[in-house]
Amino acid sequence: MAMGTGAKIALGCGCLLLVGLVAGIGACGVLGYWVKGKTEGVVADLETFSKQAAAVTDEIEGWERKANANAYAAPADGVIAEERLLKFLETRRRVAEVYEARQADLRALEEKSRKAQDKLSPSDLWSAGGKMAEVYSALRLVQVKALAEVGMSEAEYRDIQVAVYKSAWASASEQQTGQMPAEALEQLPPEAAGPLGAELAEARRLAEALEVPRENVELFRKHQADIEKYAMHGLALLGL
Repeated sequence: MAMGTGAKIALGCGCLLLVGLVAGIGACGVLGYWVKGKTEGVVADLETFSKQAAAVTDEIEGWERKANANAYAAPADGVIAEERLLKFLETRRRVAEVYEARQADLRALEEKSRKAQDKLSPSDLWSAGGKMAEVYSALRLVQVKALAEVGMSEAEYRDIQVAVYKSAWASASEQQTGQMPAEALEQLPPEAAGPLGAELAEARRLAEALEVPRENVELFRKHQADIEKYAMHGLALLGL
């Protein structure tokens, strides 16, 4: 799906961050910053960033189209084929390489923000927002390019991602309790009234959410080392 000009400038996570940074700039006295005759510099920086962001987003969209041209139908039994999991892991591996390469930049931003707290200047805020958007764009680009090259759509990638997480939880549950979630679900007592009934309903909901095919759990365990190596916890919340 093609994005509009505004979306091209912001780029997902970068959009949310930049909105917050704009508010932060206002709190730091952006009006005075402009009154001092620096408007032209800010506008020039904005135009440069907008052009760069639009160019990167055009490239991202091109790879998105190629990736999503791959046909995909979710397996009726929910079982993930090993060769599809390996393609998923190859994509995660490439994203992880870029993520690791950018860690120094992210740590530097975090440290600068921690030390400065509310003393960041408008230019510092703008620079931080641009850097975060740049990092997100780099990660998103390598992700969709990898998907296109391995022959996987975003829909399949998301489904496998969810299956991997559920398999991890189910595997841990079995190791801790000796039962798969489905087995635990069968042993839950009948529904009851009052607080106990609410607790049972929540336990049943959780067990149903974690229910996965045994084949997926075994596949997860077979490739657990690579799955954990390329987990990059939290990136799923950013659509990665």
